[in-house]
Amino acid sequence: MWYRRFVAIPLIVTMCCASIPAPANATTSTATEIAMGKDYDKQILATTNVVGDPLLNAWVGGISEPLFVATARKDVPYSVKILDVPDVNAFSTLGGFIYMDQGTLDFVQSDDELAGVIGHETGHIERRHALENQNKAGVISLLFGLGSMFSAFLYQFGNIFEAGIMAKIEREDEYQADKYGLMLMTRSGYDPDGMVSFMRHLGAYSGEKNGLLDRYLADHPDTPKRVAALVGYPELDPRVRTQAQRLAAAIHDQEEARYAVAARDFTAILAAEPNNTIAQFHLGETQLALGAVANGEQNLAQAAANGSPETRTLAGLHISALRASEARLNLLHVDLAPLRDQLAAAQQTQAQAATAIGTRRNSGRAQLQQIQDREGLIAYGIPNLAAVQSKPGTRLDTLLRNVSTMSRALDAANLKAQTAINGVGSGLRTREGGLLRNGSEILSAMDAQLNVAPLPAQSLPTLPLFPSVFRNLAAADGDMVRAVDAARASLAILDLSLGDLDAFVHELQRVRISRGDIVESDYATLEPLTAKAVAAINRAAVAASQATQLYDMARAEQLEARLDLLGLSATPERYATLQHALDVRFHNATIDYGTMLQDDLSPGQVVAASIVAADTKSTPEAVIAEAAAGRRSIVEVANDRGMSILALKVFMGLILFDYTDDPEKEARTLT
Repeated sequence: MWYRRFVAIPLIVTMCCASIPAPANATTSTATEIAMGKDYDKQILATTNVVGDPLLNAWVGGISEPLFVATARKDVPYSVKILDVPDVNAFSTLGGFIYMDQGTLDFVQSDDELAGVIGHETGHIERRHALENQNKAGVISLLFGLGSMFSAFLYQFGNIFEAGIMAKIEREDEYQADKYGLMLMTRSGYDPDGMVSFMRHLGAYSGEKNGLLDRYLADHPDTPKRVAALVGYPELDPRVRTQAQRLAAAIHDQEEARYAVAARDFTAILAAEPNNTIAQFHLGETQLALGAVANGEQNLAQAAANGSPETRTLAGLHISALRASEARLNLLHVDLAPLRDQLAAAQQTQAQAATAIGTRRNSGRAQLQQIQDREGLIAYGIPNLAAVQSKPGTRLDTLLRNVSTMSRALDAANLKAQTAINGVGSGLRTREGGLLRNGSEILSAMDAQLNVAPLPAQSLPTLPLFPSVFRNLAAADGDMVRAVDAARASLAILDLSLGDLDAFVHELQRVRISRGDIVESDYATLEPLTAKAVAAINRAAVAASQATQLYDMARAEQLEARLDLLGLSATPERYATLQHALDVRFHNATIDYGTMLQDDLSPGQVVAASIVAADTKSTPEAVIAEAAAGRRSIVEVANDRGMSILALKVFMGLILFDYTDDPEKEARTLT
């Protein structure tokens, strides 16, 4: 089973319940609401790590700012914090505090989708949904339910259900938040279709029974119903939206380098208005970006024949560039025999790696189950101190802060080890997906490309990149082995630390409370056990973090391979679309086509170098030079620089989605 968020000490919940501020209602002042939000924020941050990666935070902040400017509640200081949790979820409390699980950033496929998520949570605060709940239970349900603050493990132990604080928020509030978020997106210049495509991604992936989506899908209305409601609003209603609005949205997507989505939208516009030369011209441009050269040239030619003088001029420039590129491509020749031999060797090596990884994965899953069972037994022995009112500066207050530290580390150790062990998946199509299947699919795509006869001229420039792709996949396999081994090692450390936790709990059972505080002599006995348990569990959490770093390195290496196989190095024109995508997002597209060829770089390496440079305040050229000097990959340089490789993976994925996102395909999975 997938582990949820582990908190082994129900004492945290009972004490949090005791310290929740007084109930609020819809007439509560904004100042009081903000003060309550700050209190909840302290509790959340006491039990959950916050992601500090500068690039991820800059991204979230940049997307949020226009949305917050468009809000009606100008006296609310809105903010978004990224929580170090792999779940796909987001939630809001009071006074402008919004939280987003890190897994959501790993899941969205565009800026517009992220804007939809943040807009939805902003809508909850704008509509004062939390304040409409007249008792503590309504507000606490936000923390424990929507926020994935605690896991199913915790629900089994303690008195949460008896306290009645797990009641779900009204589903109607979710529809209202969708509607308000859609309005904010439109006011802020985001494509409102992003909210719908996010829902469709959710619906498509929920069919894979992905445990990371369980919380979101449980706390929100049925996805098809939400999509149906969204497309009925004026911003998306096909009966209300004009062709001019659709065209503006499609051009927006193209300008944001969302080439695949823009091409789909231009095609839909032309289906209704075949003589729309503006849509035809832009469709031709996006088709060229996607490598559909014949279709792109045809649409550009038609736009040139029927469009304005400016359109004819621009289309003519594109067509002239195509002719020059075709002449260069016709001179290329690639010997396929060595590539076929290398592919066969890579497939054999990957099969061997899959066997080794699978054996380790199964052992790791058994360890995870044993850890879960042992944590459950320890949790049964924890006393209920909910009736005790904790005061700042007391021994009890110090104990609770240590307990929060302990639970945060325990949570991180379990989750991160689980992510590495389960994330490698299986190469078998009859089993759950994961990195092993991803690698197998990449090799299968390469095999298919080598067996096309005759080879399209546009494919020829990609073939010399095959050896680089093989190296990336081999590196990913190696990092998967190391990731699972590191995760298993962290679980072994965690297992040892549970002995210290058990000793702490046994002593906690004997603690006496006098005048609202722990008896001093009891605290003196408990203090060294607390410190020992905290230190031991922290060691396990650090080891598990190293496992997820290796796992994310494998994911980034596979993404670099996928980017190389897009064919973006085929012509200067296609590479220019990649430069535009990098410049839109990172403002550092400084490696031109000639430099890429001269330095024997691949598009995937250029993308990775641009991201690492943006995250570590460097330049792509410096990153590439560092890699060359140390004979390391860009991914290894990112790791050596201390970068969160998850951030590298997230942004590489966004660039890939610029060329491959297909919301219509995912929509069909919902029907």
